[in-house]
Amino acid sequence: MVNGPTNDGNGALDVNGELVVNGGTVAAAGSSSMAVTPGTSSSQSGVQLTFGSARPAGTTIQLADSSSAVVATFVTAKQAASLVFTSAAITAGEEYTVYTGGTAQVTAGIGEGMLDGAQQQGTVTAGEYTAARGPGGR
Repeated sequence: MVNGPTNDGNGALDVNGELVVNGGTVAAAGSSSMAVTPGTSSSQSGVQLTFGSARPAGTTIQLADSSSAVVATFVTAKQAASLVFTSAAITAGEEYTVYTGGTAQVTAGIGEGMLDGAQQQGTVTAGEYTAARGPGGR
């Protein structure tokens, strides 16, 4: 779990080449302009969430699958405009609904959550990354 910089001159992750994820869970929240996402050599898929404006520290961000089951809950420790998340619970090509709010079992980081009172923000498709990558993620 990474709570990266809040300015757009830096990203939460910085790699020299491709970010390869072959297991585990990676959650990187930070600015949106230099987000690094899992590369094509990764055996595990992920999602990239980019918000229209930065969300304040303490924001609960949740992903739900097509049956509305929560597959990821993340609470920001800093202001964040994007979140890159990958885990075995994410399936390439599947669509996930993004929510903010609801309830979380943690005050910061990755934990369990429920959608009660959450607000839908949109959808993302696992493995489709949209924001420009920084120098390390090209």
